[in-house]
Amino acid sequence: MAHDLVVFVPGVLGSVLRDADGRDTWNLTPGVAGRVLFDMERYFQQLTLPPGLGDEEPEPPHVLTASDLLREPRIWPGLMPHVAYKKLARHLGELLEGRVVVFPYDWRLSNRHSARRLRAFVERELERWRTQRRACGDPEEPKVVFVCHSMGGLVTRYYLEVLGGREIARSMVTIGTPYAGAVKAVQALTGNLPGRKLLRVPDRLRTRLVTAARSMPSVHQLLPTYQCVEGHPDGTRLDSVPIPDLDSAMVRDAFALRRELEEHTRKNAEADRAAGRPEAYQLFPVGGRGEPTDVLVRLSAGTVHYADRFEGDRRWQGDGTVACLSATPPEWENGARVDWFRLGHTALPNNALLHRQLQDRYDALEHRPYQTMGVGFGIDVPEAVGEGGPIEVAAVSEETGLFLEGRLLAPGTGEILGRRRLLPDGEGGYRAEFTAPPGLWLVEVEAPQVTAAPVQRETLLVLD
Repeated sequence: MAHDLVVFVPGVLGSVLRDADGRDTWNLTPGVAGRVLFDMERYFQQLTLPPGLGDEEPEPPHVLTASDLLREPRIWPGLMPHVAYKKLARHLGELLEGRVVVFPYDWRLSNRHSARRLRAFVERELERWRTQRRACGDPEEPKVVFVCHSMGGLVTRYYLEVLGGREIARSMVTIGTPYAGAVKAVQALTGNLPGRKLLRVPDRLRTRLVTAARSMPSVHQLLPTYQCVEGHPDGTRLDSVPIPDLDSAMVRDAFALRRELEEHTRKNAEADRAAGRPEAYQLFPVGGRGEPTDVLVRLSAGTVHYADRFEGDRRWQGDGTVACLSATPPEWENGARVDWFRLGHTALPNNALLHRQLQDRYDALEHRPYQTMGVGFGIDVPEAVGEGGPIEVAAVSEETGLFLEGRLLAPGTGEILGRRRLLPDGEGGYRAEFTAPPGLWLVEVEAPQVTAAPVQRETLLVLD
């Protein structure tokens, strides 16, 4: 079993961002009377990006450094409250030293940009880990197990499927990843927020929140691409129905990103099937259900309203942020294979039961050598021969270039009477000849590189 590298990729809001002076850009200090509103306005002003950034990195003074995993609670009113990753960090810290790495990134920026940075990060860390394992005498070449929360799953999937990272991946766990976006992004970008979430937020803070969100490519790339618009004559998706205060160019970019991901995923899977290869990596989605989650957008007299369930469905539809249908990979027909927890969006990655499940992903035992016949070989040995005559031992296999060693042994003691290499006979088989005195003997042929049944044995009677 290889000790694969574990890479955790957090979601939106999940990395600490610091300015050029090392200050945490939105670390509100609780309990300071009269300063919370002022501090929130200032912090969200610092988070605001220049217009037209696209998939690139900003210039100073807009550059922020992602320094660490978020370990203390934060909140973005209208987007999400984040309970941070304190318990998850403790779980990851219990794994083998050097095996776990965290990829903090500037979650304001485009998912495409973050995926390019993830590629460079993983290539460097995997080479370090492989060198460390070789020094420990590990015969297997480690791959990578990705554990991704929320938007981190989109960043990672883009790296694997579009940027060519799938060959180094063993598996990918997505926790509350919005494969098809989230209505929460509509709320954050328009400032049209449900009353149950924001009862009395001052207009000046609301303006600051919306301005910051609209400057961020990543928040636009979280817009829902499923049929989330209800009762509109022009269509059921955001790319066909204009929503007040939503930038149409950024809506198109969100749909383009999703199409790009899905097209590459489909083509890569088709290439694997055509070549007879197994899937490059295993996908293990985890989602939350049982909390009120807005899944639909309704327009009435130019005003946006939201619904937390589809017509005729009495169940809550998600984890409070991501709907169940969005937490399911788009190539899957339904969510039957998703591991569902009755937990909220940022509570999911901190759950102890999930941590035990993750352990099985890190240390998955390869069952195939034990469950399937795989590449093997068979032997053909005469049941009886006369004394002095050659004993011809043959082997057949669909695999060419096998190293096959034949041995003639005494059944009782295991003493080796003779040893020969079976050589290709030009007809797709392998052969060798032995001689033996009268008696009962055991013929043994071994192929060390064959994982399924590497040793074959038959008995032989030599007559006098």
